[in-house]
Amino acid sequence: MNNVKYFIHLFILLFVQLTILDNIQIHSYTYINIYILAIYLLPYRTQKAALLVFGFLLGLLVDLANNTMGIHTAATTLLVYIRPKLLAFSSNREQLDEIPGKQKIGEFNWFLKYILLNNTIFNVVLIFCEAFSFSNILITLARIVCSTLVSTLFMLLYYFIALKKKQN
Repeated sequence: MNNVKYFIHLFILLFVQLTILDNIQIHSYTYINIYILAIYLLPYRTQKAALLVFGFLLGLLVDLANNTMGIHTAATTLLVYIRPKLLAFSSNREQLDEIPGKQKIGEFNWFLKYILLNNTIFNVVLIFCEAFSFSNILITLARIVCSTLVSTLFMLLYYFIALKKKQN
């Protein structure tokens, strides 16, 4: 994916997140976060320092828009920090060498496993930072599961509507 297309998708994801999804109240247990799909679409060989700065700024932008005091920044920064390890864990070395961002993600199972793992980690950090307590652990775990599943569903919808049809 070239830089112009990537920034268009980044703008669309942020616009949808900040104007629509942050204002949808599905249930008090569910957060819909699709803006982190921008992190997943970055090429594998992106420099680590650039990844960390990008993740920090992306989270900071969402925090400033939502007045959430750094929880998105913490979650996105951790996500980009462990991204290379998650990519290595969810695929083999040959697949990683062939992945230039979203292109050539032909295997749906690989992509689903990758975003489920990433979304789970992101939501664990985000929701535990927000709750800042283990007193209602069952409610917190329910929020993590619901948010992960709904966010993954919305990411898959965006992927198949906006990205996948352009690959074919």
